[in-house]
Amino acid sequence: MIKIDLKQTFLILTVCGLLAISPFASADSGDSLKKIHDMRLLAYGMLGDYYMFSGLEGDSRYSREIDAGIKAFEGHLATITANDKSAAKLASLTQSIDLWLKFKELLNVNRSDFMQQGFANARLVTDLSNIAMSLSKSLEETYSDLQRSTEYRVNQWTSVCREMALIIQRLTAEYTARGTSSLGQVMLVNINEGGMDKQSERFASMLKELNAAPDQSKAVAKLLDQVGVKWEFIAKSIKNYNENAVPFIVNTYGDRIAKNLETVGAHYQTQI
Repeated sequence: MIKIDLKQTFLILTVCGLLAISPFASADSGDSLKKIHDMRLLAYGMLGDYYMFSGLEGDSRYSREIDAGIKAFEGHLATITANDKSAAKLASLTQSIDLWLKFKELLNVNRSDFMQQGFANARLVTDLSNIAMSLSKSLEETYSDLQRSTEYRVNQWTSVCREMALIIQRLTAEYTARGTSSLGQVMLVNINEGGMDKQSERFASMLKELNAAPDQSKAVAKLLDQVGVKWEFIAKSIKNYNENAVPFIVNTYGDRIAKNLETVGAHYQTQI
């Protein structure tokens, strides 16, 4: 059984206190929505980084990436709970906090096990993927609850960009997991609903739709061209994930695609 240490227990109590009595003025709901979305990206990003870490026999680069992800996630969470009363009172955020603590603990336990014995407990690795998906779903509920309660408008093309960024992160995480399976640590969870092929087709369709969106600046058009080129480069590898796996390339390009889409989404949000 996974144990939550005293530091984590203190974090739970502190955050719950903020949820109950946050005295601060409400922050811009748009900023909170963006942070909640970014937390979903971070969760899948850290999952992919864990599989790169284990697949490359404890590569310290990916351990550092995980640590950076943890810091960023908790920074977003602290800002939301401290400054946005509308978000802080949501029950779905409380659930997300609980799932986050479990996810973080599993990241640390699996990394520690791998470094100490050369492999992690297969059940706990599977739990890591399952909790990543549960955390993302809970954060999705938080996002929807906050948007509904505040009636904050998100530009339709910003929403498209955010969904595409999530798709590419999920594809990257599952591809990385399958492509780096080693020492009996086989990917047992399907992260992508309907399979990787279906989500790849969905991404390609949404990219075509986004390319036809109005109010594109030259900078946005250039970013979308870069997304298209990178996607074309990795799409075949994702489709044929059982052949000649190239997890480093897919992981790297997937991350760049997500970042470009986030920039495009930010552009469209200013058009409201």
